[in-house]
Amino acid sequence: MNFSKKNHGHKNNNKNVVSKKVRLTTTIMGMVIIGLITMSCKEAKKENPQDNTLRSETDNPEQVNTKANFNDVETEAIFQHYIHIKTALVNSDIAEAQSGARMLIENTDNVALKSTASSIADTDDIEIQRKAFSEVTAQIEPLLKKSLSSGEIYKQFCPMAFNNAGGYWLSNDKLIQNPYYGQKMLKCGTITETIEKL
Repeated sequence: MNFSKKNHGHKNNNKNVVSKKVRLTTTIMGMVIIGLITMSCKEAKKENPQDNTLRSETDNPEQVNTKANFNDVETEAIFQHYIHIKTALVNSDIAEAQSGARMLIENTDNVALKSTASSIADTDDIEIQRKAFSEVTAQIEPLLKKSLSSGEIYKQFCPMAFNNAGGYWLSNDKLIQNPYYGQKMLKCGTITETIEKL
């Protein structure tokens, strides 16, 4: 009888050791997963207000840039100036975003688009510019889809933009360059749609 009690106690110890190992492994794996999720949208880089270098979508050799062509010159100009604004916001360059917005206003007859672009052109507050840019994105997306004749446009999304409400933007590049956070979280985002000729 004594022998069987010892054996039973040994089995319980083994169960406890295995249970502790499983809990430890599960805890570590959970921490790793949480860390990866957190780091995917939070880069350690901080904006450098001294760095006024405008980075465009063609500055990085790793980027996959596809030339989008359109059926009409107005839509082509709208997209070109939209990308100008996006690049300025990526670089947290208020003056360049204003310049791109003014060019967009000059190249469209769309009254609603002009009004929204004016919100970018008429402010020195980058957060107001970024919010208006989100509205410009929603306004031009149907125009671009209707008029795209070749190439691809990538609809991208950051879930953390605007207090975790999320924000979309359009790009002619697969590489994520977040206009809503700039260098703070440059690569936070995913491609949600590839827009091609209808």
